Amino acid sequence: MTNALELSGVFQHVGGRCALEAIDLVVPQGSWLLLVGRNGAGKSLLARLVLGLDAPSAGRVRVLGQDLQGLPRGALTALRGRLGAVLQGGALLEGLSVIENLVLPLRARPGGRAQLARAARLVVATLRLDGLENHPPRSLSLGQRRQVELARALIHRPDLLVWDGLSDGLDPAAVRDTLEVLRAQRGNRPLTLIATDNRADALGDGCDQVAVLERGRLIFDGSPAALTAALPQRLDLRYVLTGRP
Repeated sequence: MTNALELSGVFQHVGGRCALEAIDLVVPQGSWLLLVGRNGAGKSLLARLVLGLDAPSAGRVRVLGQDLQGLPRGALTALRGRLGAVLQGGALLEGLSVIENLVLPLRARPGGRAQLARAARLVVATLRLDGLENHPPRSLSLGQRRQVELARALIHRPDLLVWDGLSDGLDPAAVRDTLEVLRAQRGNRPLTLIATDNRADALGDGCDQVAVLERGRLIFDGSPAALTAALPQRLDLRYVLTGRP
Protein backbone atom coordinates (compact mmCIF):
# COMPACT_ATOMS: atom_id res chain seq x y z
CA MET A 1 0.00 0.00 0.00
CA THR A 2 1.32 3.46 -0.87
CA ASN A 3 1.53 6.18 1.74
CA ALA A 4 -0.68 9.24 1.68
CA LEU A 5 1.70 11.18 3.92
CA GLU A 6 5.35 10.92 4.88
CA LEU A 7 7.07 13.44 7.16
CA SER A 8 10.80 12.90 7.69
CA GLY A 9 12.86 14.94 10.15
CA VAL A 10 10.49 17.90 9.95
CA PHE A 11 11.29 21.04 11.94
CA GLN A 12 9.26 24.24 11.91
CA HIS A 13 10.39 27.50 13.46
CA VAL A 14 7.93 30.29 14.22
CA GLY A 15 9.13 33.64 15.54
CA GLY A 16 12.50 32.21 16.52
CA ARG A 17 10.88 29.33 18.42
CA CYS A 18 11.04 25.67 17.44
CA ALA A 19 7.32 24.88 17.07
CA LEU A 20 7.75 21.39 15.53
CA GLU A 21 10.81 19.27 16.31
CA ALA A 22 12.09 16.22 14.42
CA ILE A 23 8.68 14.96 13.30
CA ASP A 24 8.70 11.55 11.60
CA LEU A 25 5.24 10.35 10.62
CA VAL A 26 3.83 7.97 7.99
CA VAL A 27 0.11 7.62 7.14
CA PRO A 28 -0.86 4.87 4.67
CA GLN A 29 -3.31 5.59 1.87
CA GLY A 30 -6.88 5.20 3.06
CA SER A 31 -6.00 5.34 6.77
CA TRP A 32 -7.56 7.66 9.31
CA LEU A 33 -5.08 9.47 11.55
CA LEU A 34 -6.13 11.42 14.63
CA LEU A 35 -3.53 13.97 15.68
CA VAL A 36 -4.05 14.79 19.35
CA GLY A 37 -2.50 17.49 21.47
CA ARG A 38 -3.26 20.37 23.78
CA ASN A 39 -3.68 23.90 22.47
CA GLY A 40 -0.36 25.17 21.12
CA ALA A 41 1.11 21.69 20.65
CA GLY A 42 1.61 22.26 16.90
CA LYS A 43 -1.37 20.42 15.39
CA SER A 44 -2.47 23.26 13.11
CA LEU A 45 1.11 23.93 12.01
CA LEU A 46 1.47 20.31 10.96
CA ALA A 47 -1.87 20.44 9.11
CA ARG A 48 -0.68 23.48 7.14
CA LEU A 49 2.54 21.68 6.19
CA VAL A 50 0.56 18.72 4.86
CA LEU A 51 -1.53 21.05 2.68
CA GLY A 52 1.54 22.85 1.36
CA LEU A 53 0.37 26.16 2.83
CA ASP A 54 3.67 26.51 4.73
CA ALA A 55 7.12 25.06 4.05
CA PRO A 56 9.07 23.33 6.83
CA SER A 57 12.23 24.93 8.19
CA ALA A 58 13.95 21.57 7.69
CA GLY A 59 13.02 18.03 6.69
CA ARG A 60 10.82 16.51 4.02
CA VAL A 61 7.05 16.49 3.50
CA ARG A 62 5.74 13.98 0.96
CA VAL A 63 2.00 13.99 0.15
CA LEU A 64 0.30 11.45 -2.12
CA GLY A 65 3.69 10.35 -3.40
CA GLN A 66 5.05 13.83 -4.18
CA ASP A 67 7.69 15.85 -2.34
CA LEU A 68 6.30 19.30 -1.65
CA GLN A 69 9.75 20.88 -1.48
CA GLY A 70 10.72 22.18 -4.91
CA LEU A 71 7.48 21.03 -6.54
CA PRO A 72 6.73 23.26 -9.58
CA ARG A 73 3.78 25.62 -9.17
CA GLY A 74 1.64 23.77 -11.71
CA ALA A 75 2.30 20.39 -10.08
CA LEU A 76 1.55 21.84 -6.63
CA THR A 77 -1.75 23.26 -7.91
CA ALA A 78 -2.65 19.87 -9.39
CA LEU A 79 -1.78 18.13 -6.10
CA ARG A 80 -3.92 20.55 -4.10
CA GLY A 81 -6.79 19.60 -6.39
CA ARG A 82 -6.60 16.14 -4.80
CA LEU A 83 -6.73 17.52 -1.24
CA GLY A 84 -9.60 18.76 0.89
CA ALA A 85 -9.19 21.04 3.89
CA VAL A 86 -11.26 22.23 6.82
CA LEU A 87 -9.11 24.75 8.67
CA GLN A 88 -9.52 26.57 11.95
CA GLY A 89 -10.69 30.14 11.53
CA GLY A 90 -12.84 29.21 8.55
CA ALA A 91 -12.44 30.20 4.93
CA LEU A 92 -15.93 30.96 3.66
CA LEU A 93 -16.31 34.05 1.45
CA GLU A 94 -18.87 36.33 3.07
CA GLY A 95 -19.89 37.93 -0.23
CA LEU A 96 -21.07 34.59 -1.62
CA SER A 97 -23.98 32.37 -0.66
CA VAL A 98 -23.52 28.89 0.77
CA ILE A 99 -24.04 27.25 -2.62
CA GLU A 100 -21.63 29.67 -4.32
CA ASN A 101 -19.00 28.89 -1.68
CA LEU A 102 -19.53 25.17 -2.22
CA VAL A 103 -18.89 25.16 -5.95
CA LEU A 104 -15.73 27.29 -5.84
CA PRO A 105 -13.38 24.25 -5.89
CA LEU A 106 -15.12 22.97 -9.05
CA ARG A 107 -15.10 26.14 -11.16
CA ALA A 108 -11.64 25.45 -12.60
CA ARG A 109 -12.61 21.92 -13.61
CA PRO A 110 -14.19 20.76 -16.88
CA GLY A 111 -17.96 20.71 -16.88
CA GLY A 112 -20.85 23.10 -17.10
CA ARG A 113 -23.27 24.74 -14.70
CA ALA A 114 -25.47 21.64 -14.61
CA GLN A 115 -22.59 19.51 -13.34
CA LEU A 116 -21.75 22.09 -10.68
CA ALA A 117 -25.36 22.15 -9.57
CA ARG A 118 -25.59 18.35 -9.37
CA ALA A 119 -22.40 18.09 -7.29
CA ALA A 120 -23.57 20.84 -4.97
CA ARG A 121 -27.03 19.28 -4.47
CA LEU A 122 -25.46 15.92 -3.66
CA VAL A 123 -23.11 17.23 -0.97
CA VAL A 124 -25.82 19.49 0.48
CA ALA A 125 -28.18 16.54 0.84
CA THR A 126 -25.46 14.24 2.18
CA LEU A 127 -24.47 16.65 4.95
CA ARG A 128 -28.08 17.71 5.62
CA LEU A 129 -27.58 21.34 4.71
CA ASP A 130 -30.88 21.57 2.81
CA GLY A 131 -32.49 24.99 3.11
CA LEU A 132 -29.22 26.84 3.66
CA GLU A 133 -28.09 26.98 0.04
CA ASN A 134 -28.92 30.67 -0.52
CA HIS A 135 -27.94 31.92 2.93
CA PRO A 136 -24.86 34.12 3.41
CA PRO A 137 -22.22 32.61 5.74
CA ARG A 138 -22.74 35.39 8.31
CA SER A 139 -26.26 34.08 8.96
CA LEU A 140 -25.01 30.61 9.95
CA SER A 141 -24.14 29.27 13.37
CA LEU A 142 -20.56 28.17 14.01
CA GLY A 143 -21.58 24.54 13.65
CA GLN A 144 -23.34 25.20 10.35
CA ARG A 145 -20.30 27.07 9.04
CA ARG A 146 -18.09 24.12 9.88
CA GLN A 147 -20.49 21.79 8.05
CA VAL A 148 -20.39 24.03 4.98
CA GLU A 149 -16.59 24.15 5.11
CA LEU A 150 -16.55 20.35 5.24
CA ALA A 151 -19.02 20.14 2.36
CA ARG A 152 -16.78 22.38 0.26
CA ALA A 153 -13.77 20.24 1.13
CA LEU A 154 -15.61 17.08 0.02
CA ILE A 155 -17.36 18.37 -3.11
CA HIS A 156 -14.52 17.42 -5.47
CA ARG A 157 -14.04 13.99 -3.83
CA PRO A 158 -10.50 14.48 -2.49
CA ASP A 159 -8.02 11.67 -1.98
CA LEU A 160 -6.86 13.20 1.32
CA LEU A 161 -8.91 15.30 3.73
CA VAL A 162 -7.25 17.42 6.43
CA TRP A 163 -9.75 18.43 9.11
CA ASP A 164 -8.16 20.76 11.64
CA GLY A 165 -10.22 20.98 14.81
CA LEU A 166 -12.55 18.04 14.31
CA SER A 167 -15.07 18.93 17.00
CA ASP A 168 -14.76 22.73 16.89
CA GLY A 169 -18.24 24.23 16.75
CA LEU A 170 -19.96 20.85 16.43
CA ASP A 171 -21.85 19.03 19.14
CA PRO A 172 -21.03 15.31 19.63
CA ALA A 173 -24.11 14.19 17.68
CA ALA A 174 -23.13 16.35 14.68
CA VAL A 175 -19.60 14.97 14.78
CA ARG A 176 -20.93 11.39 14.83
CA ASP A 177 -23.31 12.06 11.93
CA THR A 178 -20.56 13.68 9.86
CA LEU A 179 -18.13 10.86 10.50
CA GLU A 180 -20.79 8.41 9.33
CA VAL A 181 -20.88 10.29 6.02
CA LEU A 182 -17.10 10.00 5.73
CA ARG A 183 -17.19 6.31 6.62
CA ALA A 184 -19.70 5.72 3.83
CA GLN A 185 -17.36 7.46 1.40
CA ARG A 186 -14.48 5.44 2.78
CA GLY A 187 -16.27 2.26 1.83
CA ASN A 188 -16.32 3.28 -1.83
CA ARG A 189 -12.77 4.65 -2.13
CA PRO A 190 -9.61 4.95 -0.02
CA LEU A 191 -10.24 8.37 1.49
CA THR A 192 -7.35 9.31 3.80
CA LEU A 193 -8.34 11.46 6.78
CA ILE A 194 -5.96 13.48 8.93
CA ALA A 195 -7.92 15.07 11.74
CA THR A 196 -6.73 17.12 14.71
CA ASP A 197 -8.45 17.43 18.06
CA ASN A 198 -7.79 17.79 21.77
CA ARG A 199 -9.55 14.50 22.53
CA ALA A 200 -8.22 11.02 21.85
CA ASP A 201 -11.74 9.63 21.31
CA ALA A 202 -12.79 12.27 18.76
CA LEU A 203 -13.00 9.77 15.88
CA GLY A 204 -14.76 7.13 17.93
CA ASP A 205 -13.88 3.62 16.76
CA GLY A 206 -13.08 4.71 13.19
CA CYS A 207 -9.48 5.68 13.85
CA ASP A 208 -6.59 3.58 12.47
CA GLN A 209 -3.71 5.59 13.90
CA VAL A 210 -3.20 8.08 16.73
CA ALA A 211 -0.31 10.54 16.93
CA VAL A 212 0.17 12.64 20.07
CA LEU A 213 1.94 16.00 19.95
CA GLU A 214 3.28 17.80 23.01
CA ARG A 215 5.16 21.09 22.68
CA GLY A 216 6.01 20.37 19.07
CA ARG A 217 7.33 16.87 19.66
CA LEU A 218 5.68 13.64 18.57
CA ILE A 219 5.53 11.60 21.78
CA PHE A 220 3.38 8.73 20.48
CA ASP A 221 2.46 7.22 17.11
CA GLY A 222 0.53 3.97 16.90
CA SER A 223 -2.84 2.26 16.91
CA PRO A 224 -5.62 3.19 19.36
CA ALA A 225 -5.09 -0.17 21.09
CA ALA A 226 -1.38 0.56 21.49
CA LEU A 227 -2.20 3.97 22.96
CA THR A 228 -4.57 2.42 25.50
CA ALA A 229 -1.91 -0.15 26.44
CA ALA A 230 0.75 2.56 26.84
CA LEU A 231 -1.24 4.87 29.11
CA PRO A 232 -0.58 3.04 32.42
CA GLN A 233 3.19 3.33 31.88
CA ARG A 234 3.35 6.77 30.25
CA LEU A 235 2.90 9.77 32.54
CA ASP A 236 3.48 12.18 29.65
CA LEU A 237 0.68 10.65 27.58
CA ARG A 238 -1.75 10.64 30.50
CA TYR A 239 -1.02 14.30 31.16
CA VAL A 240 -1.63 15.33 27.54
CA LEU A 241 -4.82 13.28 27.18
CA THR A 242 -6.38 13.76 30.62
CA GLY A 243 -4.59 16.72 32.20
CA ARG A 244 -3.67 14.47 35.10
CA PRO A 245 -0.39 12.55 35.77
